[in-house]
Amino acid sequence: MSNTVDIELIDFLDLLNHTLSNEFTEKWRHKYSEKFIKHFQLKILHTINKGKVLKINTLYLYLTKKCKYSRDQVLNFFETIDIDIYRPLLTGKLTKHLL
Repeated sequence: MSNTVDIELIDFLDLLNHTLSNEFTEKWRHKYSEKFIKHFQLKILHTINKGKVLKINTLYLYLTKKCKYSRDQVLNFFETIDIDIYRPLLTGKLTKHLL
């Protein structure tokens, strides 16, 4: 059991490391602006530094309201990167009234 948890933890840390890397930016900058990707990365980094979890609704509102990106761009990005793999750092589901 402990070995499985260790592997999952290492995989999750690798995911976060990749997400915050220039390689991640390079991979997605042809589909999404570099500025958009940096906003996403900064929000993830800020969440890690606070030692808290981030609600998916909060991330969505940050990108759409504060950063002024379109609803469709944010939703497409979430789908493209498979936002669900960021659990347990990201929690919850997108609320219908936000869509």
